[in-house]
Amino acid sequence: MNVSVFFYRLVWDVLLLVFSAVSKGYVLSVLWGWFIVPIFGAPALGVVPAIGLAVMLAYLSYRAYGHQKDERSWSDQFLERSVMSVVHPSFALCFGWIVHLFM
Repeated sequence: MNVSVFFYRLVWDVLLLVFSAVSKGYVLSVLWGWFIVPIFGAPALGVVPAIGLAVMLAYLSYRAYGHQKDERSWSDQFLERSVMSVVHPSFALCFGWIVHLFM
C-alpha cells in the first residue's frame, strides 16, 4: 500500500470516528434528557459532555472479537462501519422515543 492510499484511508477513518462520536453523543444527550433528568432530577447533559461520556463508556466496554484477519476489502469494512455509525444511534434514538411516549 502506498503512502497516499494509507493517508486517504486514515483521514476517512478519523472522520468516521468523529462523526460516530458526535452522533452517539447527541443521542446520549437526548436519551439522558428523556429518562435520567425526569426520573433522577439530574442536570441536563449537553452534547459535548455526552460525547466524552460516550467515548469513555465505549472505551470501558470494548470487546475484542478474536484475532482473525478480516479478508474483506477496506472499502467493504469502511462501508459497514459507516452504516453502523448511523444505524446504531438512530435505532437507539427511535426505540428511546417510543419508550418515552409511554412515560
